[in-house]
Amino acid sequence: MTSLSRSPNRVWKERVVKTGLDLIILRLLMEKPRWGYEINMEIRDKFEVYLSAGTLYPLLHLLEERAYVEGVWESEKGRGRRIYRITEQGKEFLLAGQRALEDLAQKVRTEGKRT
Repeated sequence: MTSLSRSPNRVWKERVVKTGLDLIILRLLMEKPRWGYEINMEIRDKFEVYLSAGTLYPLLHLLEERAYVEGVWESEKGRGRRIYRITEQGKEFLLAGQRALEDLAQKVRTEGKRT
C-alpha cells in the first residue's frame, strides 16, 4: 500500500512514531526493562505501528553505544534474550527530548492559529 492510498492520520502516525522512536523506546524502558520483541509489541499495541527488526535493533544498538540503554543477556529456559534497561544518561536524554517535543508541538499549534 502506498502512502498516497493511506489516510493522512495513518501516514502522520507512522511518521511521528518512527521519528521519535528513540524517545518512545526510552519511555517504555522507564516503565520496566524489556527485550526487543517486547518493545516492538508494545509499540504495535500503543501506537498501531509495527517495526521491522531492521528498524528496531539497529536503533537499540545505537542507544546502547551512546550509553542511553544497557543490554544484558539473560537466559530463559535455555533461550537467550537481550534485556534492555535505561541508564541515567538515557533518562536525561529522554527528558530533554520530551521538552523539545512539547516545545515543537506548542510552536506548531501557535503558528497554526496565526494563519
